[in-house]
Amino acid sequence: MFRYFAATTARASNASRLGQRVVQSRRVLTGTACIGQIRKMSTQQNNSLSDSNVRYTIMAVAAAAGLSLFGLAGYAMFFGPGSMYPKPVRNLLREAGMAYMRPPEKQDLPKALECYKQALAQLDALGTSDSQHARDMPHVTGLVARVATVCTEMGDLDGAIEAYTDLLERLLGTDGMRDATTQVRRLLDDSLDKNERQGILRALGCANKLAETYEARGQRSKRRSAVLPHARAASTADADKAAQWYGWCLQLVMLTYQNHFNHQQLADNKQPTNTPSFDPDSLPSYFPVDIVTSLMYNAATFYSGNAQIELAEPLLQRALDLMRRGADGEETNVCRSSILMSHLANTGVMSGNLPAAERWSIDGLALAKRFPHNADCLNSFIALTYDLGIVYEAAGSLESARVQYRQAAEIAASTGDDDAVKLATDAMTRISK
Repeated sequence: MFRYFAATTARASNASRLGQRVVQSRRVLTGTACIGQIRKMSTQQNNSLSDSNVRYTIMAVAAAAGLSLFGLAGYAMFFGPGSMYPKPVRNLLREAGMAYMRPPEKQDLPKALECYKQALAQLDALGTSDSQHARDMPHVTGLVARVATVCTEMGDLDGAIEAYTDLLERLLGTDGMRDATTQVRRLLDDSLDKNERQGILRALGCANKLAETYEARGQRSKRRSAVLPHARAASTADADKAAQWYGWCLQLVMLTYQNHFNHQQLADNKQPTNTPSFDPDSLPSYFPVDIVTSLMYNAATFYSGNAQIELAEPLLQRALDLMRRGADGEETNVCRSSILMSHLANTGVMSGNLPAAERWSIDGLALAKRFPHNADCLNSFIALTYDLGIVYEAAGSLESARVQYRQAAEIAASTGDDDAVKLATDAMTRISK
């Protein structure tokens, strides 16, 4: 994900897209930055062979272990040396930690948030006259990140958006937030200080998290729109903001990678290209594969959830290329690749491109079967089995579809996934009529 903007490198993500969720067709959003470039990345044609009037509900899976961990670019340590903080601030941080760093059932999140905010206010006051505590110093921005995290865990998405926006402004300034190309030029500067480069990568993770939070708040407003009509407008506005920040992140990564790749091409006496190779070895050293694939995955699930298949599909394919489609045989890469293939099968179903959906389903199942005890492989196996059932149903092979749906339901039941069981059971009922 970048879906977990962690304060430490040790905490694994398992919250935002864990398990199964149903994705329905939604309003097509307006474009985002870098859309032209994303569209050029697409290598697959929409060869729709189905004119069925059935609206299929897809089953979307997310990585149990997380397709993205922001630890590589995040704060190695949240607090840093205790001596960095004045005693009154240390006392507040200690009190906040006692309320927050506990098992979930014993946490006091409101108290922790209050203490963290008081500590931040004191540091900002000191920072106006003491550059050691300037608002963009890592031990200060780390505290802002912690405020955002606690707000998210409390379900206070308004507070989280405010904190992430504040964090971005501290890291980049207003101009940097407005235009990602200013950060591209900085990243491509070989003389850039290591700490400044790290700050840009932190900002990238923060922007991704801001996009996620807008997305989550928009989904919440959409659910409420049935009883609160004004919530639909709020949902639309949040979706547009999510698209803006996903676009900002993609622009930063893709333009940096494109320029870096062509620089290497010239150094090797080769011609520049319009599209980089998406070989993991060709990425800049400061862009770990996990970070780039995570961003593509996050943005793609947002786009597909809003019926923008033309944007989601190429991002998923390029993320798969960066993971070498699990060809290295390593369990994590194999299972994550199977998850990406399950999403590609979904895009085939949603766009009516049934040959592509069948191909991705079969290829993904071959990977998922290799590690059946891995949660990622198991979840993607269920979704891919279900997707193959949709392909057979649309082709009129109802008995083959029934076999796939039944298998998906049985395996989902063994994992306790009630939502997936219901989808597969409903599908069996539908084809039995």
